[in-house]
Amino acid sequence: MTTCERPSTSTYAHPNATEALHRVKDLAHRDAMFADALRTSDSPQAAADLALQHGIEVTPAALWRHRGTLARGGQPTWRG
Repeated sequence: MTTCERPSTSTYAHPNATEALHRVKDLAHRDAMFADALRTSDSPQAAADLALQHGIEVTPAALWRHRGTLARGGQPTWRG
């Protein structure tokens, strides 16, 4: 009997996603205009697009899961 090598699935974030979230948080703490735009974005997709404009590729789902930890002074008001 042979077995195939399959990547394991995990409920933990991919290291690249974790790095992207750290970059978003760092940028939000350093750049007040980015933080304001992040806070006032109308959806996680809009926030992901904003991050991409700053060279950070992150999924809307990752931003949604971490919305309360990304910027000081409030969190995005995305509908849930």
